[in-house]
Amino acid sequence: MPTLVHRFVLAGEEREVSLARRKVVDKMRAWGMPLNDDTADAIRLVASELITNAVVHGEGPVTVTLYHRPGRLVIDVLDANPSAPQRSCARADAESGRGLALVELLASRCAWEPAGQGKHVWAECAMEAP
Repeated sequence: MPTLVHRFVLAGEEREVSLARRKVVDKMRAWGMPLNDDTADAIRLVASELITNAVVHGEGPVTVTLYHRPGRLVIDVLDANPSAPQRSCARADAESGRGLALVELLASRCAWEPAGQGKHVWAECAMEAP
């Protein structure tokens, strides 16, 4: 089976994150990927954290690309800030600062790499076979 690819671009505003998160899960369902509630929630959270980080810490438009092959989904987020993502140690009462730790916990692999004047941050999630 060939790799399925879907790409969409956001202006880079925080109000777009919720819609982007829904787009990711909607595209997975359109591709016929098996999604129980736990899997959909995990994918939503990974997508949300990657996209939120790009919007909050990146610059300019944000491009989200989904790659699906049997057994895996890659969520790739491109922003125009070349700085490496920074994992922080959030205090127990902090409302932010746990995003990359959550992505690392939920994804089977994740990383970042420079891309021209910006960077790609991606996460690969293992998916059940249909």
